[in-house]
Amino acid sequence: MTCLCGQRISIQLFTSGLYDVVKCTVCGQVRIESASWRRAKRIGYYRQEDVQFYIDHQDMFRSLFRRLLGFVHKFAPKGTLLDIGAGVGLLLDEARKMGYNVIGFEPSRASVAAAKKHFGIRLDSRLRGNDKINIVVINHALEHLKDPQEIISQCSKILGNMGTLVIGVPNFNSFMCRIKRGRWQSLVPSQHRWQFTLKTLDQLVLPHGFGRIAVSYENHDRSMHPSWKKPIYGLLDRIALWTGHAEAMLVIYKKV
Repeated sequence: MTCLCGQRISIQLFTSGLYDVVKCTVCGQVRIESASWRRAKRIGYYRQEDVQFYIDHQDMFRSLFRRLLGFVHKFAPKGTLLDIGAGVGLLLDEARKMGYNVIGFEPSRASVAAAKKHFGIRLDSRLRGNDKINIVVINHALEHLKDPQEIISQCSKILGNMGTLVIGVPNFNSFMCRIKRGRWQSLVPSQHRWQFTLKTLDQLVLPHGFGRIAVSYENHDRSMHPSWKKPIYGLLDRIALWTGHAEAMLVIYKKV
């Protein structure tokens, strides 16, 4: 598997089940590979059971998306918002309530059908470039793609001057990733092809005519952990948020 920088030279960091987590020795980008003899299969677009999970737990996801949109609103308070990898349309539904014009791209047919049936949102299964877009959101979708370079290039073409690009991804530089390694909750090797740090995400995005203007960090919910673990996680999480080592990052770029 070739790195985003075009090189193939890498070192293995650790394994997770049937997958190898490797780091490019040239640019530092982390990718997840599976040796062909292991016959590991990647899970592609949302299946029906994934769609149903989002519908059944929509209150939780809506809360997360409102928080995300509140952060975006500080830098792009109005305009047409495109969500790439829109799932069942929950983020778009919340954005619509906030006054944004919304457009969604989602390759999963099951998700497209669910968005229309449950929320009255029409999603496109192909990314189109003929609409005037002010904001593009790629929230926990970039790490799934075979070619993140191509999607960032398309975003650069779609967005006008001072357009806003919002990317949410797991943070491979997090404390929890360093501690848990192959057991890290956000690794998901059967689905994620890439893992980003803020540095490697900048390496991907900035050459396409963007400048980074803001970063927000967050950790996973700890409510399901045993009570004796919660103080330990609480301390680690606070330090992680202060130092940029939390488990996920939301990064805002502007077209320059």
